[in-house]
Amino acid sequence: MQRRRFPIQVFDSLSSTNDSILEAGESDAPEGTTYIARSQSRGRGRAGRAWWSPPGAGLWMSTLLRPSRSSAHWGGVSLLAGAAVRTSLERLGVKGVDLYWPNDLQVGKRKIGGILGEVRSRGEEAWIALGIGINIDLSAPNVRASMPREIEAIATSMTEAGPPRTRIPEEIAMVILEEFWPLYKMFQSGEKLPLLVGSTLAHTGRTVEVRVSGQKSWRGVVEGLHEDGALLVRTLGRESRLAQVTGGEVLYEDSP
Repeated sequence: MQRRRFPIQVFDSLSSTNDSILEAGESDAPEGTTYIARSQSRGRGRAGRAWWSPPGAGLWMSTLLRPSRSSAHWGGVSLLAGAAVRTSLERLGVKGVDLYWPNDLQVGKRKIGGILGEVRSRGEEAWIALGIGINIDLSAPNVRASMPREIEAIATSMTEAGPPRTRIPEEIAMVILEEFWPLYKMFQSGEKLPLLVGSTLAHTGRTVEVRVSGQKSWRGVVEGLHEDGALLVRTLGRESRLAQVTGGEVLYEDSP
């Protein structure tokens, strides 16, 4: 089978690879277009949080997607990417990577990467910027000195969890894209998301606390994924029910 070719551009710095890919989508760039930045000045994660992305420390990339499947299912694309990244890191020599709903990749209790899918539309047309951030090496003195204090105790990297077979961002990106694209094509053809993500979702069977802004927090046990990417959680208590979690924060009460 012929390998798919991806239009990849590498930049010394971008404010945000996702913003740039969303703009490329508006300019009719082809699906699969991928931007890699050596650094980002305004990288972001879920819920608008800042994503620290200094030069020389990681892979900061975004890929343009134009799914033909109903947008009701697009929420699962980030989980597909998470599954692909987990497999890719294992291929590259990084063991023990777990995927946490909706977009975190961890080794033990430390975060090694994350996924952010963002949508833009024009009339009836819509596209996705699939952002992926992976910490490659945080050991350089200048990198450590610039690390925000709030992530010092929770961040890890491929170098710490590996050693990895490569530290070159472009090579890591190609492995991720090669793993992701077959999953994406099966997703496009209607394959069910839980089957595609499979056992890569780390916390099925674990007790969690769900916190959603403006609502009372509640506890339950994770039972898996809905086809649209929602997390299925069985509430605890006398009147147990199966709830679909689509937003907010999911906090894990037990150790993996």
